[in-house]
Amino acid sequence: MISLAFAGYGVYNYTYKAHKTIDELELKYSGTSEVFLKKIKTNAKHWQNVVVQLNGTITAKDNKGITLNHSTYCQLDDVALLPSLEIAQKVTIKGRMIGYDDLLEEVKIDQTIIKN
Repeated sequence: MISLAFAGYGVYNYTYKAHKTIDELELKYSGTSEVFLKKIKTNAKHWQNVVVQLNGTITAKDNKGITLNHSTYCQLDDVALLPSLEIAQKVTIKGRMIGYDDLLEEVKIDQTIIKN
């Protein structure tokens, strides 16, 4: 009976363990958004769900995120930061690469946090 309780407790803890934040996940690439775009074009599937840190200039904003250097859309984890971000501002972001649109040549990043 006691071993069953321990087993149940172990399964519960494994199933419902806290998710790591993007800041806690291992970084797989750090550099400019332009260089990252070139890497993506050669093998986009390799970079799927990989945590990256990118430097770039904000070239567009919408109500959910920013675009860096006309080619990397970053969906912000905290949209309350949007009013403090300006077009032409240089930023460093950290987020998870979720896709690449080869027609628009645009990288998609989610769970984005601003590092500076």
